[in-house]
Amino acid sequence: MKRRSFLQGTGIFLTAWGMSGLTRHAQILAQPTSRKLALLIGINQYRNAALNGCFTDIELQKELLIYRFGFQESNLVSLVDQNATRSQIETVFQDHLIRQAKPGDVVVVHYSGHGSLQKLGTTADDVQPVLLTSDEPSEQSITNAISQETLLLLLKSLATDQITTVLDVGYAYPGYPLRGNLRVRAASSYLMQSSDTIPQLSAEELELQERLLTDLKLSRSQIRAQWRSQQLPGVILAAATSEQFATEATWNGFSAGLFTYALTQQLWQATSDTTLRTSLQRTSELISQQVDQKQQPVLAGQKSRDRPLKPYQSKLIKPPADGVITAIDDKSIQLWLGGLPPQVLEHYGTNSLFTVETPDAEPSPLLQLDERTGLSAKARWVATESTSASELQPGQRIQEAVRVLPRTVGLTIAIAATLNRIERVDAISAFSAMPRVTAMVAGEQSADYVFGKLEQPTQIATTSTDAIAGSIAPAGYSLFSPGQEAIPNSAGESGEAVKLAIRRLAPQLQTLLGRKLLGLTINDGSSQLGVRATLSMLSPNRSVLQKTSDRAAPDFSSVLPPDGRLLTLPIGSRIQYRLENLSDRTLYFLVLGLDPTGQPFLFNNLGTAQPSLIEPNQTAFVPMLAPNIEWTLPTTPGLAETFLICSRAPFSQTQATLGAIASSTVLRPLDNVLEVSQLILQDLHQASEQASKWVGTPDVFALDVNAWATFRFVYQVVPA
Repeated sequence: MKRRSFLQGTGIFLTAWGMSGLTRHAQILAQPTSRKLALLIGINQYRNAALNGCFTDIELQKELLIYRFGFQESNLVSLVDQNATRSQIETVFQDHLIRQAKPGDVVVVHYSGHGSLQKLGTTADDVQPVLLTSDEPSEQSITNAISQETLLLLLKSLATDQITTVLDVGYAYPGYPLRGNLRVRAASSYLMQSSDTIPQLSAEELELQERLLTDLKLSRSQIRAQWRSQQLPGVILAAATSEQFATEATWNGFSAGLFTYALTQQLWQATSDTTLRTSLQRTSELISQQVDQKQQPVLAGQKSRDRPLKPYQSKLIKPPADGVITAIDDKSIQLWLGGLPPQVLEHYGTNSLFTVETPDAEPSPLLQLDERTGLSAKARWVATESTSASELQPGQRIQEAVRVLPRTVGLTIAIAATLNRIERVDAISAFSAMPRVTAMVAGEQSADYVFGKLEQPTQIATTSTDAIAGSIAPAGYSLFSPGQEAIPNSAGESGEAVKLAIRRLAPQLQTLLGRKLLGLTINDGSSQLGVRATLSMLSPNRSVLQKTSDRAAPDFSSVLPPDGRLLTLPIGSRIQYRLENLSDRTLYFLVLGLDPTGQPFLFNNLGTAQPSLIEPNQTAFVPMLAPNIEWTLPTTPGLAETFLICSRAPFSQTQATLGAIASSTVLRPLDNVLEVSQLILQDLHQASEQASKWVGTPDVFALDVNAWATFRFVYQVVPA
């Protein structure tokens, strides 16, 4: 098929930026702005406790601040590894931020690394969380940490209150570096392991504190009281509560903090209407896929209660995007893809297409992906009659137009390091014999789930896994999330053989693979269908969560304001989804998901074989408002998720397989979720016919963003 025919056939995505991005934000960038300063700190290299993802965090934050929030690169200072000593961090903080920032300026401070708890005295107040720096520890005093008091004093010394502090760090060390397949960002204090003497801050640190206290006209007791009452300047965004773990994960080609990656990815998709609480709630949803609720982001600070609270307290935000052009040379166009959903980026295929931001409604140049390494990619310009390669410039934002996914996506299982050598060998062998499943030892690479034993020790010494394996209490084998949260109904009996356990888990692995395929269709940030989806609780009637496609403006007038945390709904609640078709053509939809027990379900269209559809500018309710028809949450607590998938073409193959639903219940158990997920992808591929023909290879799904929109709703079902 000729390129010109393809471009004409796909219609609007050549002008997608003009219609959905720049038009909506046309004048906002011309408004005057205050100065924007940032200090970004990332430390991977620690003695005996190295991390892998802190440099990536700094890059994620840097690209976001420059290309979405208009920071000048000259106003960003990064300190990494050996340059991130305690004295250097404190010196740069004072020189770059305190001495330069004026009232009304925007300041961002980001720290990624290890934290710890240090006892600095004899009272409870003297146990403080600290940020570990790259200094060598000392036996005489604390030389490798910035205390909470120092951090608070530095922040309070800024002349502006437009401050955002991002802390991707944990403080409570669990006794082992890996939690499942995730690396823990906390380390034990070297001094607390040694003698009974109470360590003291270094003389230089105490001198700095005294000087700042004098300048601020505060006493030490006052500053501690302010910390206890959370009177922290500006906004604090923390990766987890002080009792939880903060973690980093490995993806295909890079590692990053779970919190930083999820947060920055959501902020790439934020619009001028998006509040920080909304972005943080969606960040919590992404994190929940890895660790359930064992890592919950925290929103704090004196300005955290402001409404509306904008990301980075910035009134200026550039149009949403999936990435940006970072460089152009004779051979290729360099891209940064920090705005793509993490689960999608992992499988993003060659020949995927992107549109490039242009003023107003001018035709958008097209880029085609050639290769990707981590978050960076190389692409080439697609020649058309209406665009020229000369229009391309570094700094232009890009948005996906056609998503290419392999048809052979599988599951990767990490074998828990706490299993002994024989168990690990047997598990890898058994998983490798299963179709579309690969296995490796935990911590080596990205994984979808972890295979281990249900009971894990609370403390693991720094010895080999074989030496400690005998200390684990007997328990059955089970599947876990990457963050070591047990998958419901996957645990076996004690004494079960490894190979028998894996054979038992085979049907559940099929379900989990189907769930993964559904996740690869999520595209509310780039879909060009005009759709708005709202989740409501009935009795009392209130809307609690809303998601929109890029073409549909949010309508938060009736939605309960999010608090930045994962949504919780009581057991037995009656819920309903409202789907609004804001486009000019009929849309077809499917509703399916997993309940808190891990059981897949499909929304029952009242026992008919007819597809569910919404006419243009009409609204559909799931379930519909009718007597004796209701969607009631189960009595089992846990994490639930629902996928709402809309398409401009019928789900013909999916519907043919599902057939008529001979059931009077709203939700039908779905035993063949993998088959259904594959058929959904095939139907979306068929709905993107022009795109799929142009991409050209039969071993992929090619999905046109004009053809579909998938929303994922995640919530925790809790006791009433």
